[in-house]
Amino acid sequence: MGKVQDCFPMINKKETAVRLKCFMKWNHLTPRDIQEYLGLTCVQTVYRWLEGVNIPSVDNLYALSLLFHVSVDDLLAGNRKIVRTSDCYKQILRLITYYMKREEAA
Repeated sequence: MGKVQDCFPMINKKETAVRLKCFMKWNHLTPRDIQEYLGLTCVQTVYRWLEGVNIPSVDNLYALSLLFHVSVDDLLAGNRKIVRTSDCYKQILRLITYYMKREEAA
């Protein structure tokens, strides 16, 4: 039998942070822009998401998905296998992978 992590879906905070950074960059948005859009009291919350310390709440993920015109699943990185096959989604994953490699190299 496999590990619990293999069976139970889990969110990877660091990879989710990379995805948020990518979507923000593609949309020319700063952490302050996200703070104002979501009505957060301080910008540190957004920085914690971008550092992979925390992830946005379900409400904030939903709002961000609307802002970026993607699904909540597109924002989250987890351990489950991806079943989508659309060309747009494949392109998003390729770009996210590219940016993740750049982050690691920096």
